Amino acid sequence: MTQAPSPGAALDVIIARNRWLLLDFDGPICSIYTGLPASTVADQLRKLFTGQPVPEDIARTPDPMEVFAYAGTISPELATRVEAEMTDLEVAAVATAKPTPYVHDVLAACRESGRTTAVVSNNAERAVQLYLTRHGLDDRTGPVFARTSHDPALLKPSPHLIDKAVQALNADPAATALVGDSITDIEGSRLAGIDSIGYANKHGKRQIMTAAEVDAIIDSMADLALKLRAIRTPKVQ
Repeated sequence: MTQAPSPGAALDVIIARNRWLLLDFDGPICSIYTGLPASTVADQLRKLFTGQPVPEDIARTPDPMEVFAYAGTISPELATRVEAEMTDLEVAAVATAKPTPYVHDVLAACRESGRTTAVVSNNAERAVQLYLTRHGLDDRTGPVFARTSHDPALLKPSPHLIDKAVQALNADPAATALVGDSITDIEGSRLAGIDSIGYANKHGKRQIMTAAEVDAIIDSMADLALKLRAIRTPKVQ
């Protein structure tokens, strides 16, 4: 029986064919909820469910995206209110967001090796753009494809935002990869027909991502930067 390639070998294969690198925002670029915890944001969003029954899992989840997704099952009006409040809170969180170590090196390595980058995020476009501008990354990351709608069905794991990025960049899906730190990134990448690189930035994520059949895993963005510098972008045939 043929053995699956090791994580390092799989990353080498992906980088060797990669010409377009998409980055998720919260995780690979920064930790948006460093100063304003995600659980606090989720609590604020739940306050908008006035008179609406909330299942136990939604009442307890610390994930704002799960609260938003549930709002979408209630009504478009509630989803609109929740999305607007979440956008305001994400914008506020940007002020204390912590940059991910070595993300600047990854962007520099992409530029030096001839690769094109873009940001694909479930976070609000306004918050993402604000962070990138504040940290001098807006002219380095490439275009942003992020949340602009009150419809949670358009967010990852849907391939919608990834497909938009691939089409706008005129990218070849076979030579495109998404770096993300969540299962939704892996699932969205698979549905879009591109490679997934899991950023295992917390204990236990490597096992979870492996179970989700991620294509390759990194523990640090430094690992990715080194690979990008070592393996230049393939020439267009």
